[in-house]
Amino acid sequence: MKQRIRRIAVAGVAALVIGASLVATVRHSAAHHSMAMYDHQRTTTVIGRVVEFRWNNPHVYMLVNGTIGMDDDPAEWWLEAGSPSSLIRLGWSATSLRPGDLVSVVVNPHRDSSQKVALILSLTLVDTGQQLTTGTAVLSR
Repeated sequence: MKQRIRRIAVAGVAALVIGASLVATVRHSAAHHSMAMYDHQRTTTVIGRVVEFRWNNPHVYMLVNGTIGMDDDPAEWWLEAGSPSSLIRLGWSATSLRPGDLVSVVVNPHRDSSQKVALILSLTLVDTGQQLTTGTAVLSR
């Protein structure tokens, strides 16, 4: 009888551990998204000033008030990069960018050109010439 109770208790604990793992995995997956919304066959350059720099998991984001052409009116662009941990290995830090910094950012634009959202491939701080990359391969130029 004691062995049977022990087996039931072990099975119950195992079920709780497996259940908690599944919940954590599903929760993380729901917070993460695909990169399919970006056109990985096209690149463009956004030039402008940093408005906001968010050093958060799962992705680093920046808001840049900039243009992609000399004749374009400035617009707010949400630019996305990888995780902080992956960017640290490439020389980035939470203080790499500050509001007001003038940047030139090579990006993969959103597939819907009306969306001012893009995936960062590389970034240059115009005033210092410092270059940062995200490690994302550039497929075309």
